[in-house]
Amino acid sequence: MLVQRLKEYCDAEFENIDAVISELKSVVKSKKVKYSTAELAAIATFIHNCYNGIENILKRIFLSKHGKIKSAATWHKDLLKASLEQKIITNGLYETLSNYLSFRHFFVHAYSFNIRWEELKPLADNLENTLKDFKTAVYEFLDK
Repeated sequence: MLVQRLKEYCDAEFENIDAVISELKSVVKSKKVKYSTAELAAIATFIHNCYNGIENILKRIFLSKHGKIKSAATWHKDLLKASLEQKIITNGLYETLSNYLSFRHFFVHAYSFNIRWEELKPLADNLENTLKDFKTAVYEFLDK
């Protein structure tokens, strides 16, 4: 895939992620400390959607550069680790995204009533900056 087409794909994916961030901001309020189960489920879904968008971008980069992605049960973790090894992301970003990956695993297997704001808050609070760092890393990698 041409780099320009890959950038266009990333642009579209980042637009979708930005739309999700906008929805997240409509639910999360800075002074609010108690959320209903439905609100927590929405917040968790938005965080999960953003991480899925990150994975979509990483998958597309790997497919264009390497032609394949491992299909092992651990492919989510393998993709993130490979992104570090291929220098798409930095060590710091890898550590941060690992937290979102762990949350993704929890979210997929949990019931909504088990979601706690104390666990979501750091992820929600840091998501916009994490995405900004990820976007910078992706475009720097594609411009090499």
